[in-house]
Amino acid sequence: MAERERRTGDPELDRLMTEFQANSQEFAGVMAEIGDVVGQAAGADDKVRVRVSASGQLLGLRIDPRAMRLGSQELAETIVELSRRATEDAARRTMELTRPYLETDSR
Repeated sequence: MAERERRTGDPELDRLMTEFQANSQEFAGVMAEIGDVVGQAAGADDKVRVRVSASGQLLGLRIDPRAMRLGSQELAETIVELSRRATEDAARRTMELTRPYLETDSR
């Protein structure tokens, strides 16, 4: 059932309320899309892969057994670097989703 349209009797106020409701629904949709953003990064040899959320929270880490030959220090540095790159990827994807709403009209 469709939500009943509310009328105030003031055409300008009614127009603003309708516009606000449409914008609110669009904003909720964009926020849901942002929640689905995943940033990813992999090493050049694909031995280590990292996935993070839009906020940079670690969602997944895959370490190929061959990566164990790197040594603990190099493996740790690789994971940290890939986490940084995955977070940058998530930020880029988030910016792509929000850019239309952040750009100002240059008219």
